[in-house]
Amino acid sequence: MSRASLQADLANAQARNPRVASRMQQLERRLSEALAEQIGRAAGLGAPADVEELQRSAL
Repeated sequence: MSRASLQADLANAQARNPRVASRMQQLERRLSEALAEQIGRAAGLGAPADVEELQRSAL
């Protein structure tokens, strides 16, 4: 491997890191929301599922 090839690989990896971190945060947020919704339903909190579905479809 040449020095230029290694530098290009490093630059590509550094450019990819913020995208991967952003995607990971997005997935963590979605997981957190899904878990909170499931916990709320299991605990009897929040609107019934059919009401929530109607609200989502209205948006």
